[in-house]
Amino acid sequence: MTSMKQKNQHQRIAILDQMRGVALLGIFLANVPGLSSVDTENLSPVNEVLRSLEEIILTDSTRPLFAFMFGLSLMLLYNRLKTKQINPYPVLFRRLFLLALVGAVHGFAIWSGDILLMYGMAGFFLLLFMNWSAAGLVITAFLFWIGYTIGADVISYFSSYHLSLEDGLKGLLPDSKEPPTGTEYLIIEFSSMVAHISFFLFGMYAYRKGLLTIIEKRRKTMSLLSVLFLVIGLAGKASLYDRIALHPLESFYPFLVTIGMILFIVLLGTSKGSMSKLLVPFTSVGKMAFTNYIMQSLVFVSLFQSSGRTVFINLGIWEEPSYAFALGVGVILFAAQMIFSHLWLKEFSYGLFEWLWRIGTYGKMVSIKRKAE
Repeated sequence: MTSMKQKNQHQRIAILDQMRGVALLGIFLANVPGLSSVDTENLSPVNEVLRSLEEIILTDSTRPLFAFMFGLSLMLLYNRLKTKQINPYPVLFRRLFLLALVGAVHGFAIWSGDILLMYGMAGFFLLLFMNWSAAGLVITAFLFWIGYTIGADVISYFSSYHLSLEDGLKGLLPDSKEPPTGTEYLIIEFSSMVAHISFFLFGMYAYRKGLLTIIEKRRKTMSLLSVLFLVIGLAGKASLYDRIALHPLESFYPFLVTIGMILFIVLLGTSKGSMSKLLVPFTSVGKMAFTNYIMQSLVFVSLFQSSGRTVFINLGIWEEPSYAFALGVGVILFAAQMIFSHLWLKEFSYGLFEWLWRIGTYGKMVSIKRKAE
């Protein structure tokens, strides 16, 4: 019985890594146009199709997926620390501070599309909810989602008010002088964090409720819901594609796609047949998501001109590539990362950034070398 329980726990952890790997791929492909400063003028039919598919499938759906994973993982770590009778708050505080610090450096010095600072800031807010019940978490998540994420779009659409936290905070800056360096960047990251709070809380709820187990046990119902959410979400996003004016469901459809993705990944990963093996290549790259995310930025801003910041601005081989070329380079890079991550984790227990993060989190030296079995 103990062996079966350990096997099930190992499978669920593997699914989380696989889900993180899939989310990393989605965010990376969504970021490729910005990371490479693609040519958006005079698109060929092929490049127009690629841009459309990227916008409809990935844009505004992959960040919520990663936010969901972050909330779930934060709750998982919190409970592990409590099980070991370790006060989780100092440990998590250090962990989140380091994540935010790396994100700030990444966003300010390497590439402006960073998400790590936003996740670090969100983590500090999420610490307030660690002991909440599943009911409290899901109610609060829905209140944030309906009241702000969707509510702002609805109010802006049906009234003369344009509700934008980012614009409101920027409006507080003095017009008479240049704001301090990084102020606008921090405002953008903070506004993005608030818009994603509901997704973080949904992830925490998923852990508290044991949602992965529930999905696995109710496969038929969840399969139907997955298809339903994906079809409605993608159809809705397609109907709003290239729409200039704001629409009240602009934030609604992307999250339907996110929910559909989550259900699909869990169902696929827990399937008894050979289909579950399709997610195995994402396991290692998901375990090293931190390292791989930073490396994606470093590689792209070094290859493509005008996409990086500070010393990376003048680097690069190519300038304003086509969507097809940039995405091709991105797919090759991600495939290389999947192979490299698999080989690396045969010798080492953590990715490089994960290892440094772990040392800073626990305040002690940790061996990166994998122990001989």
